[in-house]
Amino acid sequence: MTQLVYDNLLASLYLLTWVVTLVWYHWRYHSLDAGSAIIGTYILYATSSILTLNDPLFSVSYNPLKVFPYIYLYVMLMIALLPIIYTHRHPSDTISDPSTRVLKIIAVISILSAILLIPEIIANFSSGLVKLFTDIDAGSENYMEQSEESEEAGHQITNLPAVIYNSIAEITIFLFFYFMTLKNKPRLLIIGLLIATVIGLVIPIMHGSRGSVIMTTLTVIGAYMLFRRYLSSKINHAVQVLGVGALIAIALPIAAITVSRFGNMNGGIFGFLNWYVGQGNLYFNNYALDAGGIRHGDRTINMVKRLVDPSTPKNYNEQREKNHNMEINDDVFTTFVGDIALDFGPIATVIIFVVFFGWILTQIRPRDGTISLHQLLLVYLTMCICMQGGMALFSFSYTANLRLITMFMLYAYLRYHDALLKRFPLTTISSEVNEEDHQTAI
Repeated sequence: MTQLVYDNLLASLYLLTWVVTLVWYHWRYHSLDAGSAIIGTYILYATSSILTLNDPLFSVSYNPLKVFPYIYLYVMLMIALLPIIYTHRHPSDTISDPSTRVLKIIAVISILSAILLIPEIIANFSSGLVKLFTDIDAGSENYMEQSEESEEAGHQITNLPAVIYNSIAEITIFLFFYFMTLKNKPRLLIIGLLIATVIGLVIPIMHGSRGSVIMTTLTVIGAYMLFRRYLSSKINHAVQVLGVGALIAIALPIAAITVSRFGNMNGGIFGFLNWYVGQGNLYFNNYALDAGGIRHGDRTINMVKRLVDPSTPKNYNEQREKNHNMEINDDVFTTFVGDIALDFGPIATVIIFVVFFGWILTQIRPRDGTISLHQLLLVYLTMCICMQGGMALFSFSYTANLRLITMFMLYAYLRYHDALLKRFPLTTISSEVNEEDHQTAI
């Protein structure tokens, strides 16, 4: 058996494992949800891995594959999926109302920060978005310009609205779908959150970046699949129609960027697409468990580490320079499992996953068919990590640690606000006040 045949056999068995997992996932509970979407993407990535493995131009990029890294990757991805699996097998019918105005305040902040980014879109509209379809080199030029600017990223705040917007990007999508589940829907806020999400898609496109657009698109798809059971049939239909149109609209500039950056290369567009989508599993297999060293959290807990060690690299250029002796870094994809393993090592990563996702699993159990919003937020966070990192890297790294921090701040507020409401119900307080007023009137 040649090495290529052996590698194809391992990659095919890994793909088959995820196909069987999807069948098992729906064996008793047939509803499509966030878990269905996540496992579906894992099947897509595994398929692309096989295609790129058999492309003569890209196959030389990989070392011979091994069995254990695939087993490790699958087990870790399944541990991360446990909260999703639990909600699939213990579905809830309704979301309890947290009875707080803070959610609307956060929505307004998100909308206002997005609106403040519109002047940037207008200023770069002709040189950014329009030029993508008129100049074949525009996407590549915009990407190179953005890469040069990123060398100074992380040192200081240069665009406060962008920092605020990016810090609550996932929360924006979460609130967009949650508000649509309410009986009395805040329509203006829903429209505003939709516009804010679109703005978050347009800006990276103008910079020739596909990654941010793909991550946001995956998050929206995963969020919809998570919330779909709580949405009315009418809204479900509207979201599906709007979603298909949005995917087509997004595909056009993404295709233009891909043609601009890779159209003239020997691998061709489809070769580079397969490599882009399928490389994560293969590079993980080759290097993630033994890369000749670890980054000691430089990437995945960057902002936390900077509080105790000011010399911590502040962006990926500085981090790559510091850890240049490692056999692989974040210049290629290793999935979010590989990204964390490269930071802490394979043994510590197992402990992190068991503790973190095990803790989430203990916090999300619904009662009487009702799930609290803070519980759903933890499930949503799990979805974001799995959905965004199945192909690429841990998306909450570097300054994106802020997004993780804001989500946990919102979780803490909703959890303890909910606990206070259960102890001191608003209806009870209201009825006592009304009774006092009644007695005074008498």
